[in-house]
Amino acid sequence: MKKVFNWIAVILLLLLTLIIILTGIYIADPDFKEWVNSHVPKVKVTHAPVVTTDGSYNIEPGSAGSSGTGIDAGSYGEASVPGQSYSEPITYGGSGVPAYMDDDITRFLSGDVDTDYVAPDISQIMIPNELLTRIGGFEPLTLDIGVLSDEDADRLEQELGYGETGDGLDFDPLMYPYYSMLDDQSKHLYRQIYANACALNDDFRAVESNVTKGQLDNAFTAVFNDHPELFWLDTKFGARYRGNGDCLELKLFFNSLANDIDSTKAQFEAAAAGISSAGGSPYETEKAIHQALANNNIYSLGAPYNQSGYSALVNGSTVCAGYSRAFQYACQLAGIPCYYCSGYAGENHAWNIICLDGDFYNVDVTWDDTDSSPAYNYQWFNKTDDDYGTTHIRRDLSVYLPPCNGTKYRNLESDPAVDTQSAPTGGTPVAPSSGDDTPGEIYLVLNVPAGQ
Repeated sequence: MKKVFNWIAVILLLLLTLIIILTGIYIADPDFKEWVNSHVPKVKVTHAPVVTTDGSYNIEPGSAGSSGTGIDAGSYGEASVPGQSYSEPITYGGSGVPAYMDDDITRFLSGDVDTDYVAPDISQIMIPNELLTRIGGFEPLTLDIGVLSDEDADRLEQELGYGETGDGLDFDPLMYPYYSMLDDQSKHLYRQIYANACALNDDFRAVESNVTKGQLDNAFTAVFNDHPELFWLDTKFGARYRGNGDCLELKLFFNSLANDIDSTKAQFEAAAAGISSAGGSPYETEKAIHQALANNNIYSLGAPYNQSGYSALVNGSTVCAGYSRAFQYACQLAGIPCYYCSGYAGENHAWNIICLDGDFYNVDVTWDDTDSSPAYNYQWFNKTDDDYGTTHIRRDLSVYLPPCNGTKYRNLESDPAVDTQSAPTGGTPVAPSSGDDTPGEIYLVLNVPAGQ
């Protein structure tokens, strides 16, 4: 019996030694690490987990074992806001453009990505006069690329780590469609960018070196569009390459909300939970979120942090990007698939696509917020692509979102009645919409006392 125990002890010791050796190789050898990660099953993310600065994943908001508020109680510490600037993007003349400057996004998408969306002709776009003051303010995502000298690249390669790689994560395509659009290399970058943004790491070595500008554009755009909860993430992204075309460094930029992440995150989560917990059907929840955002916000080009959902959920003043990202996150929190859609509507613009009972609809909360009495309408709520055909054009990755052809939840609402005390005089009241109106029609609706 003693010999049996001795043999068991020897075997356990050998296994422990092997584990230690493999762990050392995993840490020291990026190629071995990548091979291991590619063969380990990934964890599907159906709602963005809370990530602490050390990269550990906590309980999902509102799940069993959490505080029930959706607010992370962990400690974040001080976040550094990037101060360094990148060199101006390199430009090349003629046909000799290096591969890593290629910006054709369609070359770096998943092989099964296609689109049934048909973009309207831009010459057909007509913005209603009353909405001309509600366009503008959208900031396109920008990628700054710099090229390092060999000496600086060698030094940086020795000093810079990968940060949080995001390995082991996967993302539910119904909730996070932009991730599923990407090719494998871009998905790898997406997971790394997402995990480091969650952990407030602003500077790290790229897990994929042989990648082009197009792949970096796609990966960063997909993270930004899929995850409105990253309200501290700015619209700028940086990368540095070696002269031979190897991508070495990735740089995220955070707004100043990251400096007090405990407080700002608590405010953001509490506000989102407050408007997404109305109960009832997904449609009733969507309607309540739409109404709350319109009631509680003023459209303002000068609103701080207006490219984030924080501006709409907490500050009460925003532009189209803030409305759309707040609406997206509140719907996500309620378990309703909702996407951030960017494109053109007289100028660069953002709105949402929502999924109800398997069908998709366009929603533009920005244009439904009147900043008057009543505070909102339903002119741009749950509409088809045909309804938006003369006003909205999707662009970039948004063209690969599902087409909006749903009818079950289209035109169910009449616009709220105007307060009789604030109604303009001298006009002829028009009956409330029957629900068959097209976007852009204007109605003056008066409250009439019962029996008159």
